[in-house]
Amino acid sequence: MADAELAFLRSMQALNDQAGRYQTNDRPVGTVKEEPQSTEDYDHLQQVKDASFTANADDVSAQDVLSPTSASSLESTHRLHGSLDPSASFPASTSSAQVAPATSNPLPFSRSSSQGSVQKPSLPQTNLTSMRSHTIGGPVVDDDDDENETQLPATNSNGSLHAPFSRLGDDNSAKSTQSPPIPQVTTASQQNPASATVAPKARLPHDRVGILEDRIKEDPKGDMEAWLALIHEHRKRNKMEEARKVYERFFKVFPMAAELWVAYANMELGSNNLWHVEQIFGKALLKVPNVQLWSVYMDYVRRRNNLTTDTTSNARTIISQAYDFVIENVGQDRDSGRLWQDYIAFIKSGPGVVGGTSWQDQQKMDLLRKAYQRAICIPIQGVDMLWKEYDAFEKGLNKITGRKFLQEKSPAYMSARGAFIELNNITQGLNRTTLPRLPPALGFEGDEEYLKQVEIWKRWVQWEKDDPLVLKEEDPVAYKARMLYVFKQAIMALRFWPEIWFDASEFCFQEGLEKEGNDFLTQGIEANPESCLLAFKHADRLETTLPVEEGDEGLKRRGAAVREPYDKLLDASYELIAKIKARETQDIARIEDAPVIARQSTPNAGRGDDDDDEGNEADADAKRAAKEVQTRALKDGNAVRTQLLSKTISFTWIALMRAMRRVQGKGKVHSEVGGSRQIFTDARRRGRLTSDVYVASALLEHHCYKDTAATKIFERGAKLFPDDANFALEYLKHLIAINDITNARAVFETTVSKMSQKNAKPVYAFFHQYEAHYGELSQVIKLEKRMGDLYPEDPQLTRFSQRHSTPGFDPTAVRPIISPAIQMRPKGMPIPSHEVEQGTPPIRYAHITNSPKRPPPGDESDNEPARPRKLIRGESPLKGAAGRRLDQQKRSRLRNDGVEGQSSSAWQSQYLTSTPAPAIPRDVLFLLSIIPKAETYHATRFKAEEMVRLLRETNIPAGPSSLRPPPMLMGQGQQNGGYHTFIQYNSNLPLALQNGYPNRLFRSKLLSGREHRY
Repeated sequence: MADAELAFLRSMQALNDQAGRYQTNDRPVGTVKEEPQSTEDYDHLQQVKDASFTANADDVSAQDVLSPTSASSLESTHRLHGSLDPSASFPASTSSAQVAPATSNPLPFSRSSSQGSVQKPSLPQTNLTSMRSHTIGGPVVDDDDDENETQLPATNSNGSLHAPFSRLGDDNSAKSTQSPPIPQVTTASQQNPASATVAPKARLPHDRVGILEDRIKEDPKGDMEAWLALIHEHRKRNKMEEARKVYERFFKVFPMAAELWVAYANMELGSNNLWHVEQIFGKALLKVPNVQLWSVYMDYVRRRNNLTTDTTSNARTIISQAYDFVIENVGQDRDSGRLWQDYIAFIKSGPGVVGGTSWQDQQKMDLLRKAYQRAICIPIQGVDMLWKEYDAFEKGLNKITGRKFLQEKSPAYMSARGAFIELNNITQGLNRTTLPRLPPALGFEGDEEYLKQVEIWKRWVQWEKDDPLVLKEEDPVAYKARMLYVFKQAIMALRFWPEIWFDASEFCFQEGLEKEGNDFLTQGIEANPESCLLAFKHADRLETTLPVEEGDEGLKRRGAAVREPYDKLLDASYELIAKIKARETQDIARIEDAPVIARQSTPNAGRGDDDDDEGNEADADAKRAAKEVQTRALKDGNAVRTQLLSKTISFTWIALMRAMRRVQGKGKVHSEVGGSRQIFTDARRRGRLTSDVYVASALLEHHCYKDTAATKIFERGAKLFPDDANFALEYLKHLIAINDITNARAVFETTVSKMSQKNAKPVYAFFHQYEAHYGELSQVIKLEKRMGDLYPEDPQLTRFSQRHSTPGFDPTAVRPIISPAIQMRPKGMPIPSHEVEQGTPPIRYAHITNSPKRPPPGDESDNEPARPRKLIRGESPLKGAAGRRLDQQKRSRLRNDGVEGQSSSAWQSQYLTSTPAPAIPRDVLFLLSIIPKAETYHATRFKAEEMVRLLRETNIPAGPSSLRPPPMLMGQGQQNGGYHTFIQYNSNLPLALQNGYPNRLFRSKLLSGREHRY
């Protein structure tokens, strides 16, 4: 199969050479056309290619076939990546089974005899870091050459560019420069299908191992199911060596997956490979504090040390030491109750009798007491059972001394018991898995469940920090051990959550555990190489802890140590972008090939009548449209991810630039102490930058060194980011800060002329504010007219008010309070309607009547402060027969006036409307306006309806006879006896009558039946 493909490849090359498809200058002609560059799709981030790529040897598996690549595809690669090293040439002859060096191997991959997988060799590449793009990176600030700054690739003696691969038998190829390898990339073309990028062919359905391997290579961290399925597949086929290799690869990605370590050890134990079992324990035990794994280790120790045939007690000693080792490492786990019970049972099975008098008996008793006392102080599962056993143990030896020991340990046991219950409540719903998974993006499947698990782990960590067992003061070593243990447990489940690594390291640094804190940071960066949080924390820690050395050598060493975390982060970020681009190329190739496969499956579809031809054309158009939609959606999604990574890369360079300024100063480019300027140069050479890097570098030069290079950096950035509003704003702020107003106005005019109307709006707003505060009024008016023409949807009033406003206050929008009574009246309150005499102030109180108890209003002195008058008291009804006669007279008068025939409601309305309501005083209105609304009151509310109902349903006796107490109670006391008896037998009276007024006047009026108001 390989020979046939190789022959096909050579025939295609021969045909291309005979047809003269390449000219002397290596530019393709004929059917291969170079796509024109659209100015509308101009993206400065895409102009500089990455200086390094990584060719993963595991990208293609053994089942992948070799795809032919034509010369036009190689030329397309040359146009895409620049000049590759010509040392990679095609040999004159080769065999499919021969593995040739990378410089003379025509096949893109070589087979590996050890694992049966196809490995991708490293393709040589020239050092592209020396190429400088005028579009994104920008030249060195001190360079005076402004134009033609892009370095062209090397050319041959005849002036043509180097071909990506030399011809057959060419031995004069140049040597490759040492640089990271890059994968071969080809461009798809509809005119020449042979030059299109061919996606990896799909595997056969029965090749389950190959399919799983492809999934793992595609997503090693995220596809946990593929790892587990691949291990299961090898074990099912009894391929132990292959399963062992997969386990080793798995633990490089997930080193703290305790569940898989247990499965790995059980597999080796089942095969009786004891040497491999010991190797597993040596790798896993000390870095994976898991109860299940340590229990397997303990079972292995007991298996290898048989107590039945132990005549020298060496086996028992080894097992005892192993138990101590296990308890010391995982004995504080809440699920370690079974380990403690096994340990106590092991001690009980030893020589000696509990309660005996020999030294063996005493030794056994001491060991048991020590084990019990250690176990009952830890919040573990089954602590109640252990306490009961300890209670029986102590009382079985001696009740008096047993009570003493129990009283001493009782507080610690109660604390452990309560802590265990509280811990179970806190961790309810926790999934203590050791198989971590990547956190889902917000808004996608599984994000809420993942965040819930993170929150539970954080609660557990905070609970341990609160020290419920009171260990921080009494036993700080135990407190720190418990904190480290819970952090490790959380890390096993949240390995890809950088915040948990950060919290663990921060706790260690606060408690003086420098080694453990550095280990957490180092391991966290290994698990999350793309995490800015951990990289920045590690770099800051190195910067603060490394000693300051004198001389350039000391600065160089310190700068290299501080820069290392940033370089790892940058490498990981650039690698992610490269993976996104490679995956996008493969996905587009699959989309491109899909319609071709459909047409090949129906070769006779176009041989029908005209209707069939029209139908086929419509079907083809629909497929092409669907393909374009899929391609556009794919590119848009990848563009968003790439833009986010570019932003992250830019801020990483900014952080590194600031750190190197603190360590080495501004430095000098291409010297041992490069400083911040060398970082800025390296960032531009590597590319993928946003305008934030230029802004940060310029502001560093201005604020720290007052250097004029800041203005030069802004000028270069303005050429690279002409449509970036944020950069334009920072540029204008800088010019205004250095009081270069003339250039600021010139930059403003130049910038807004190059920007789109949408992006230029914040620039107009900023400069309008500056002109309004510090410019001439004529300039402000002209600028507002321009803004009105460009943005007619904005109100003119808004632009005018911005002249005098600040972000916190707008004086043109203030409406002062002129009349509080009218403008600050609460909602829903009616306006009081009353007639006011002309020339007199409004009536605030009710009419004042002359009273013999106070002088007339005119007699008051003018300087005496006005006091509020009392309201008119309602007329008191007459009591007894006089009141009844007056009521009869009123009724007869109303009857004569014709009111008797009206209904009671009509009479009440007429009576009420005849008397004008008194005006509400202004102070009362003000009080009502400042009282909060009823909706804001959530306490117990007074129910007026219930009070009215109580008064209405209260049965008041009509005469003295009904108030007389029962005969049997008349003789019970003489003083206040009748009144209290009345209250006792008339419990339905209001509370005012039951609880108050036990005086003689009240009782006399009440018992005499006279009308009384209460």
